[in-house]
Formats: sequence, C-alpha cells, structure tokens
Amino acid sequence: MRIAITEKEIFKNLLNEMFNTNIKIINSFCTDSRKIQKDDIFLAIKGKKSDGHDYIEDAIDANASIIFSEKKHKNKNIINVRSTKEVLKKIAVKWINLFNKPIIAITGSSGKTTTKEMVNTIFSSHYKTNCTKDNYNSSIGLPINLFNFSFDADIIILEMGANQPNEINNLCNIVKPTYSIITNIQNAHIGNFKSINELIETKSAIFNNKKDRGYIFENSDDKNILKVSKNIKNKISFGFNNKNVDFFGLIKYKNAKINFYINDKEIFNQNLNQIMAKNMLVAYSVASTYGIKHQIIVKELQKFNFISGRGNQIIKNDLLLIDDTYNASLESFIIGVDSFLAMESKGNKILVIGDMNELGAKNDEFHYKLGKHINQKLPNIVLALGVSIKKTISKISNKKIYAKHFDTKKLLLDKLKNTAKKGDAIYFKASRSMNFEKIINQL
Repeated sequence: MRIAITEKEIFKNLLNEMFNTNIKIINSFCTDSRKIQKDDIFLAIKGKKSDGHDYIEDAIDANASIIFSEKKHKNKNIINVRSTKEVLKKIAVKWINLFNKPIIAITGSSGKTTTKEMVNTIFSSHYKTNCTKDNYNSSIGLPINLFNFSFDADIIILEMGANQPNEINNLCNIVKPTYSIITNIQNAHIGNFKSINELIETKSAIFNNKKDRGYIFENSDDKNILKVSKNIKNKISFGFNNKNVDFFGLIKYKNAKINFYINDKEIFNQNLNQIMAKNMLVAYSVASTYGIKHQIIVKELQKFNFISGRGNQIIKNDLLLIDDTYNASLESFIIGVDSFLAMESKGNKILVIGDMNELGAKNDEFHYKLGKHINQKLPNIVLALGVSIKKTISKISNKKIYAKHFDTKKLLLDKLKNTAKKGDAIYFKASRSMNFEKIINQL
C-alpha cells in the first residue's frame, strides 16, 4: 500500500516532533517495498505471509526518507521501534487530532464500500471531502488513508472493516465518529469470529464510540443491529419493513423493473437493483440528516456509477452481463439472484456462480441453502465453479434447470461460450478470491 501525503510540511513537522528527527523531505507513506519511491516513508510490517523487514534494504536503495523497523539497523534513516503497528496507530491519532471536522464512519458485513462511495458522491457535490480510498479499511489501511487528507476539507468520510474481533473498537480509538453507520450485520464473513455474537460485538463498537453529540444510523430491518441500538441516544432509523422509521424505503416491481422510493419520493438510477437500493437508503439517510436537500441527493444518486463488480451491467457480444463478482455472502447472493431473475430478458437467464468464502462453520449450510433457493427460482441455466459451490449444485434438482459444476475455469468458459446466445442475460457472482471477472473479460 502506498498513499500520497497531501499536507507534507505539516506531516513532516509532526514526525520530527514525535521522533526527535530532522527529516527534510517526505513524499508518500508506504508499506510495500515494491512501490516505494524516493523520499517515501516506509513502515516495515510483519504479516502472515511476508515480513516487510526482509525488504528494508530495498527501501534504503530507493532512498526512503525514513524507515520504521522493529529490527535494529545501522542506517541513519531507520527509526527502531518496539512495534511498527503501534507506531502507525500513534502517528494516526496525532494526525487526525489536528483536524476538527465532522466524521462519517461506515461499517457492516456488506455494502460498506459502495455506501461510502455514494455518501462521498453526494457530499462532494457541495462540500470538499476527505474520503478513504478503495476498501483500505483495516487497522493498517485506514490509518494510512488518513495521511492523504487535507485540512481544507469540510467533512471526513471513512470506511471501517473488521476481519478480527475488536477491530472496529481499535479503529475508533484512532478516529471517533460523529455519524456512525452499520449497513448490516450478517453471518456473511464470520470466518475469524467464534460466533455471531462476537461479530455483533465487534461491529457495534462503532455505535458505542460515537461522539457525544453524534448520531447512530440504525438499520431497523436487521435484528442483530436492533439488539445493540436500543438504549443509544441520538438515533436515526431507516429500513424497508417498518414504516415507523425516519427514512422508509419501498421497492415496487412494474414489468420486471424496479421502482424505488424513500419516504414516498422516487429515486432513479438506470442500474438499480435491490442491493443498490439498500445502499442508497443508507446514503440518503445520512445526507438528509446532515442537511443536504432532497433534490441534490436524488440528482447525485441518479448519476452514481456503480463500483466495478457490484452489479454493473455490461453489453457484450449481444449478451447482457451482470458483473456482481466483487464478493459474496448468502444474503447478497439471494438478493442478487432474485433481482436478476426479475429483470426482463429476450433470451435465457444464466447464472454463473462460485464459492462463498469466509463462512467458517456455516460454509456447508449456506451453500446448501443457496442451492435450495435457486432451485425454487427457476433460472434456465446454472454453471458453477469452485469446491464449496458443488454443494449448491447438488440441491438444484428441478428438471427445468440445467445445472452443472465445472472443475476448471476453461471448461466453464467453453460451455458458456457454446451455450449463451444473442439476447441472453448472464449473472456472475462469487467471492472476490474466485476472480470471476476473468471469465467476463474472456467471454
């Protein structure tokens, strides 16, 4: 990871004060020796697969201005520390405390990156924003993202991720939100958590760490969120299932087309689906609560371009392709399949599906559930790739559905090329590690 430092002079002075150094020039903040450039700050981090300390010589050769290392070294540009991760946190805390801006922080099991981008799109139409880039939302990625922020921005928009217990609380020890949002809490990626309760406790830390006069945004459709939001003051509610909320979303289907309303006002986007409607409801709730007018919010949501791999529609070789390959949980899979099958199509509806990862003990159960759901929904064709997805295919018994599992990407792609015809619609869905975008690119 390499992030450009925007306020170079102030950041340099902060480091000189913290570490009693005399740095003259700084460029970017980097944790990847392959990306390091002259005058960068290099932070050597020991990870599960590699150790940044093994590449300190590369950083020296690249003329890094300063190198933080847990291992002793004679080079004059190296600062020896007990823990580089703790140093990163200390720098980030000192840095963000120099800002005095409202902070919007978003977490959740799914939808947080898209929601963050929607919020940023709306706010940046009328304000200058500091917003975390891509999905760098971890205990390493988020603090480094802060170093790209500029002091002339009006508001800060953050995404917080949690792959480990207590991670959200650790992030909130760096940045305390003004507006705290949890999109949802699912069993989606429970792999590193012992139980759903541990996952709920980790995610809900964002509510417990809001500023005293800040707001939490409660997804009233999510029973896991309702468990932890009961007694929290300054609460804004949103949802689709209960009209007694501050922001009520409604989806209506007309001729297989989605019509979406928030508090009885229609919201347009040509690529709209159920998942995107949920993200839009969250973004609308935050922006409206902040004071942005309805007309402005609607205008920005209408032209919002979906992030690659999150339900994008592609016309290729007279085929309609739905690229939903960024990631997959059981809930997002079911919603995605249902939305796809509700669309109009001149030809066949084809599902190209792959493994859902990071499910832990729920892996088999959720893959079987997905198969049972697809079996009831009757797509024309289902093509699958992956180890766990075999369980899904085993539950598709309806003779009206052609369902087949493939051992290699090439075999699946060959079958797809020979099967798909002009006017067909194809929906692609799998966890990110399955690299299903390569199938789309080769089709």
